[in-house]
Amino acid sequence: MEFHWLKATVVYSFVLTVSLSIFLLYIVGAARYLTDHDENTCDMTYMFEYPQYVRIRLSQESDDISEDYLFPRFQLYAYGEGFVTERLRKMHFSGIPVLFIPGNAGSHEQVRSLASVSLRKSLKSHTPFHFDFFSISFGKDYSALYGGVLKEETYYAAKCIKRILSLYKGKVKNIILIGHSMGGLIAKGALLLVPEVESDVANILITLATPHKPSLYPDYTFLKYYQDLSDSMYHLKKNKTTIISIGGGSSDIMVPSSQIIDEFADLNVLTSSIPGVWRPTDHLCILWCRQLILNIVRSLFDCMDTSQRPAVISENHDRRLKVFSWHFLQRPSIEKHLTQKNYQEILEFPNDDGEWIEDVRVQYVWSRKNHTQNGPKKSTPIYLMMRCNLPKIDALSIDAINLRSRDWIFACSASDIRGHSRICTSGWNLSNFTRIVPGFTRKPWKYSVDLDLNSVCSPKVSHIVVRIPQTSTRRFYDDEDDENDDDDEEDNQIVIVDAHSRQSRYKRLSAMKSIITDKRNIRHFITLDGVTDVVSVDVNKLDCVDDNRQHYSMVELLEPWAPGAGQTFFFDENDNSPKTIKLLTVHSQRLRLMKSLNAELRLTLDPECSYKIQVQRGNLIERIACLVRDRWTFIYPISVGFLLLCIGQRIDAINQDETSVSAIAVITLVLCLSLNLFIECCVSIAILHIAAIGVCCCVIFFGSVAHNIAVRFLARAVTFSTTWSDWVLGGLVNQLPIVTSGLLLSMIPATCGALAMLVSVFLHFLRLTKMYEDYLEELLLASMRHFNLIRRSNKDREESGDSIRGDIFNQILLFLFWCSAAIPSIPSVLVWAKNFSFSSRLTTEDQVFLYSWIIMVGCGTSGLVKIPTSGNSRIGKLLATVIRCLGWVALALSATSNADHYYWAFPPSLAAVVILLSINSLQT
Repeated sequence: MEFHWLKATVVYSFVLTVSLSIFLLYIVGAARYLTDHDENTCDMTYMFEYPQYVRIRLSQESDDISEDYLFPRFQLYAYGEGFVTERLRKMHFSGIPVLFIPGNAGSHEQVRSLASVSLRKSLKSHTPFHFDFFSISFGKDYSALYGGVLKEETYYAAKCIKRILSLYKGKVKNIILIGHSMGGLIAKGALLLVPEVESDVANILITLATPHKPSLYPDYTFLKYYQDLSDSMYHLKKNKTTIISIGGGSSDIMVPSSQIIDEFADLNVLTSSIPGVWRPTDHLCILWCRQLILNIVRSLFDCMDTSQRPAVISENHDRRLKVFSWHFLQRPSIEKHLTQKNYQEILEFPNDDGEWIEDVRVQYVWSRKNHTQNGPKKSTPIYLMMRCNLPKIDALSIDAINLRSRDWIFACSASDIRGHSRICTSGWNLSNFTRIVPGFTRKPWKYSVDLDLNSVCSPKVSHIVVRIPQTSTRRFYDDEDDENDDDDEEDNQIVIVDAHSRQSRYKRLSAMKSIITDKRNIRHFITLDGVTDVVSVDVNKLDCVDDNRQHYSMVELLEPWAPGAGQTFFFDENDNSPKTIKLLTVHSQRLRLMKSLNAELRLTLDPECSYKIQVQRGNLIERIACLVRDRWTFIYPISVGFLLLCIGQRIDAINQDETSVSAIAVITLVLCLSLNLFIECCVSIAILHIAAIGVCCCVIFFGSVAHNIAVRFLARAVTFSTTWSDWVLGGLVNQLPIVTSGLLLSMIPATCGALAMLVSVFLHFLRLTKMYEDYLEELLLASMRHFNLIRRSNKDREESGDSIRGDIFNQILLFLFWCSAAIPSIPSVLVWAKNFSFSSRLTTEDQVFLYSWIIMVGCGTSGLVKIPTSGNSRIGKLLATVIRCLGWVALALSATSNADHYYWAFPPSLAAVVILLSINSLQT
């Protein structure tokens, strides 16, 4: 027997040691995830004049009953600056309405960046139209935590849409919706879930950092809201509403990029991949990032149909989608506004136009400054020609800086002769296949293209031609809304050519050690075999032609399953350490869905330098940080599962032998390993042990403090003296638990069930402190018996001490169970407390949770919930088996692909466990 006890102790110590070690690593990884992200490098937007917010009431003056009284916490505002505000105060609206909906605990003032930039652009460009911006104040309610608030805000947003359209007296029939965070969901819900609003009233819907697939659903109402949205989205697709989802990228730790992917959206993009932005933004920076705001405003202006009077948003969905794709996905031109002019498929070259240069080198850098110094001073268009059919060459990469031309690269047949040069009379335009990328330190922007020569070249195509326009001090475009333009005024035009074998530039991470590049190699590609979390990229400059100027390189992470979810990273002279690059849109357990797809790194290097490039999997801490990001929600169901297993073990402890205990341990271990939950299981075990120690410390050091707080509260509530309150509290908690249960249940209709549940947790803690006092009393009596001051049989002494210690252990286990069950009630209590000044009763409480709280409060505070230590062995074994099975189900549930859909089921499931324990207690 002693040997078995010793073996069990060794195994337990080993498991606990491993769990605590992994828990420490998990904490370090969580800290890394929360703190290690790029700083916001966006420019701040600024106001045209002092911002003003004009309150707009929902109700017309002719209404008998004001609708504003139905939503006392919410308000609708119109944004204005300067003289525009006076027009708004007179309720004169003549523009295109745009409604901004803030997110969880957001503010209506967050609209000012968008509205101010739009207003300034309208005034400076003298457009025949403008946008009227409206915003909603939700009083900083917790829509991300509570489904009832989400539904309430949705109905108010729908009322606001109707009210805004009524201000235009029938002249405007459509509205643009922009939602931040949960505001994006509210915008969709207002269109689809409220019958009073037609789903086609919004022709553009832009969501900013919106969790279209949240980490978890706090309650069933929340889940039902998402499901109803998903089922109704076909209405928006049918009405051809343009839906754009924008995420902040790696800096947004509140809404990870995997959550902003909306399967129904026309475009899903990250700010780190948007042309002209190329920066990650955190959850709030996405609202004021000037580079992003300019892109959004320009997109809205480009979507206008100025052929109508007054101008309106274009009714052509394809036209709108083309605009947003141009601004947010792949922008082939440095023009900042999409023109109506399409790319000509074939362009004719004038016979006397410019200078034709055929360079036979496969890699070189051409500069107009050097060309004019060594050649003719006349500024004319220049045509750089590159041969197609070169041996062992099947790919061509070209970067072009300061080419202020929309049409610049062509495929052609050099069949004519001019002087000593072959020329092309016409060319097939390839400019629409190019993209703009950041240049040196993101300035100036430059064109970039990677061509597959096997598909471009043919018997009719002999050359690829880059057309370099003649230099001019005239700006290529006018940008009224951008005083501090990112464009460089330098006229030196540079073309970097790198013709190569595609196979030589593609490397696989699994077979890669390091890459030593030659000068003028500007592009390399690395396929990340099976990587779903993080890689470390180290780009070291070895040698440069000109060390006096600043050199830089760029790394882009491409995730093919989400075309707009790219990231851009820069390496400059001061970057001496590797960069950690995290994949954003891939959940680590979705690898089985992506066997045929891998992420890819695209490296753009300075042509004057050679580099040593090393890419490898991220270190352990970085990988754990990604694990925390993707799977932190697993901890709760796994912890609940282990608690249920422990309760089942305590119930069946008397009847179990070593074989059954080993079988249960083996089943649990196999589940954890086969479901890839080993790390989370170890973390949960450590958390439960730390929580148990914390509870014991709180009972020892703060038990009396909690008791005094309860006594004083009761004395104030019923105007008793503290002595009477102490006596009444002791009687209610320990002698008359049925009365306590009745009082808490009577509190629910006046407040909310979640509050009663939290109060019951406090009462359980008081009961635990009373048991500790009884244990101290038993210790005192034991010491007195030691000195023969009190005589008692050894058997009675052992049974009394074992009984009290066992009861305390069981009560601690039940207290942890009760605390875990009460965690989902916290959002409801926060909402109730925040809105207490409006109503003492929470009318929007989730019904599934409400009935669960009623059951748990009624049974738990009445003294029926106990872990049986004796009684009918058959019933006890059956009860223990059922509870253990529920624990295993909780473990298995956390590993499913849609585990977040079932989190709402934990309170009713735990309520069912409480009922089983209560029934068993009544029978014994």
